[in-house]
Amino acid sequence: MRKIFSIFFFCVCCVSAPKQGWTVEMSGAALESQVRELVQTVRDLKLTVENQSREIAVLKGQTPPAFTTSYLPVAAPSGPRSLQGRWNPDIGAVADVVFSQDSPKADAEGADRVAVRELELVLGSPVDPYSRLDATIAFSDFAAASLEEAYYTHFDILGWGVTGRLGRFKPLVGKAASIHRDSLDTVDEPLVVQHYFGVEGFNKSGADLSRDIDLPWAVTHRLTVGVLEGGNGEEGTLFGETRRRPTIYSHLKNYLDLNDATGLEFGLTHLVGSRDADEEFEVNVIGLDATLIHRYADQRHVKIQGEAYRVSRSESFYSLENSVTSVITQQDLDDARHLWGSYALLDWRFHPQWAAGFRWDDVQLIETGANFANPESTERAYTGYLTFYQSEFARWRVQVTHVDLTNADDDNRIFVQGTFAIGEHKHKLQ
Repeated sequence: MRKIFSIFFFCVCCVSAPKQGWTVEMSGAALESQVRELVQTVRDLKLTVENQSREIAVLKGQTPPAFTTSYLPVAAPSGPRSLQGRWNPDIGAVADVVFSQDSPKADAEGADRVAVRELELVLGSPVDPYSRLDATIAFSDFAAASLEEAYYTHFDILGWGVTGRLGRFKPLVGKAASIHRDSLDTVDEPLVVQHYFGVEGFNKSGADLSRDIDLPWAVTHRLTVGVLEGGNGEEGTLFGETRRRPTIYSHLKNYLDLNDATGLEFGLTHLVGSRDADEEFEVNVIGLDATLIHRYADQRHVKIQGEAYRVSRSESFYSLENSVTSVITQQDLDDARHLWGSYALLDWRFHPQWAAGFRWDDVQLIETGANFANPESTERAYTGYLTFYQSEFARWRVQVTHVDLTNADDDNRIFVQGTFAIGEHKHKLQ
């Protein structure tokens, strides 16, 4: 009996041993797979944090930090896992719905009705550890779809601390012309931006380079230079219509912390371009901008912002100069070559969800032909608004604007705006 029991025990051990070894082997493989996925997840999270740190640095005008996390997957796992995380671009959408009413009752785009003024589809993602690609496609219920932005950004070119952009983007011209509509404090752009650059700001194809300038004082400097295609934005009048004649621009941004709660940003912009088909640069523009923000409590601040542009036109008007009359004098001709446009804005965020403000506009219009020296070609506007920030992704605004037109008539405009964002994008509702 003892022999039989020994033989039975030996057989059971022999049968159990391979099975037990197979179980241990499978558990080890599963554990290795889980560890690999955890390592990959940690690497993805580190990469996300580094991307966000770089974007914050760019928005603050600082040099983005170098990447320390590799983009290569750990052991290149197969299956759906390899398509997750950084392999999918950030996708977002911003809807700008506006009801507008104006006194002239002209059948303008979106007038006297609720209109989806713009729906922005925003795409963006790092290309590799050194660069990223961003694109914005704009849709509207009264205009065809258009490519608003599509540009490649390379960080720290050749290790010189230079950031370069290539494609279609918003040049760093002043403040209001270089940001998206959902980042404005008002429903519409200031008049100087609308008339000089375009009703939707300034989107041009080209290339630019930016670099921080290290100087031994408390002011932070960032210099940007670029070459853009010619022409203007929609309804802009600053340059001519020929896109093959380039526009060259530069911008110097300066920032100073006055104290822990107050910051001052001021900038200098210069543009030179053409108004016709020849190779001459007839238009010179110098712009000054300043923004003072005082944060006196959590999500409460007072902001004072202003911009001024001086336009110098050197194109000759011999036909008009040789026929100067008592109506159009030589002084009028001289004044027409040097135009001014400016605005001043006061924004008070008196509650975490409420803000109110006022904007004053004054712009000398750029006329063409026989009316280019019209001494009455100045528009002024007075705008008041109230904003309710429902959340970071939803905002409501009511705005009333009074415009003194050049024909001595007045235009009273009322806007009710709702702006809504979903998904991921670089310019959250501020």
